[in-house]
Amino acid sequence: MLAISSSRRSAGLSRGFTLVELLVVIAIIGVLIALLLPAVQQAREAARRMSCSNNLKNLGLALHNYHDVHKSFPIGHLYQGHFDGDPNSEKGGTGFGWAIGILEFIEQGNQFDRFDPRYPAGENTITGNRVVCQTPLEIFACPSDTKPKQQTDGAIPDSATSSYQGAGTSYDGWSNHKVTQTANRKRFNGVFGRTNRGFETGFKDIVDGTTNTIMIAETRWDMDNNGRNRSRIYCGKDIVDYAQGATNALMVNGQWAMNWTQPEGNPQPHRTAGSKHPGGAQFCFVDGSAKFISETIQHTATAWNSSNPFDTKNGGANYGAYQRMFSIEDKLVFTQP
Repeated sequence: MLAISSSRRSAGLSRGFTLVELLVVIAIIGVLIALLLPAVQQAREAARRMSCSNNLKNLGLALHNYHDVHKSFPIGHLYQGHFDGDPNSEKGGTGFGWAIGILEFIEQGNQFDRFDPRYPAGENTITGNRVVCQTPLEIFACPSDTKPKQQTDGAIPDSATSSYQGAGTSYDGWSNHKVTQTANRKRFNGVFGRTNRGFETGFKDIVDGTTNTIMIAETRWDMDNNGRNRSRIYCGKDIVDYAQGATNALMVNGQWAMNWTQPEGNPQPHRTAGSKHPGGAQFCFVDGSAKFISETIQHTATAWNSSNPFDTKNGGANYGAYQRMFSIEDKLVFTQP
């Protein structure tokens, strides 16, 4: 009787998981996590992309407010000036870029008051110019971009990095003329340019339409063989005392396809738009709107040809949609991507 009772009591006990059952449960949980993880990552990227878009819209609004006050957009790069000893020099300027002009309009009045435009950006004894150029601002940082907040590049140590640059021209290169000269307006045809381009752009100059013309382009870290990008908030300088070089720290061009890196063959990765958002990059247009453009957009990499700018002899057939968006006045029919 005792043996039978013990057997019955044993039969009433709860049965645990076998090893096989436990492994099956773990496998199911692993599959569920694998299915959910991409969705979580996509949700996070969507939030980062929205934050980036808001940055661009706020920068665009600031540029509009600047235009309301000054009747034009800021100069892209203060490149001309006397600081190299020549009052008519094409490369002796202060080195400040377009973002300095809008500090007052992005709630950075204190930063604006700290810098002195009469001195070069790298000056650090009379003014606080260098300290200003070393100060990161969140509005210039895309959450998806892997850039550091500061990076020593050129003449200013620990200069503040940026995820956004002004639209310079649809072609490669920068104007390089003395104070007494004017650059070729068709070649250097973007919203922003060096001071020696000879004109400052306003709404009246956007002949191709404000909804069709890029004003600010997104850029990203990890573009060159060293895994970096030159994008900076405040200035472009290779020499402390004046502005020679580094215009590609402030502006990008449309000749090179977005997200095309130096390891992939791009000869000018620091003049190229791009982002860590999958499939393309975001841009602020002159009307203030922020739009995502696919990296598969028609792109022709057309080089400057003084005898046939914008490939007008062929109706622009070899001057693609992406390049056209960087030009303020190519007068070609345009279809939004």
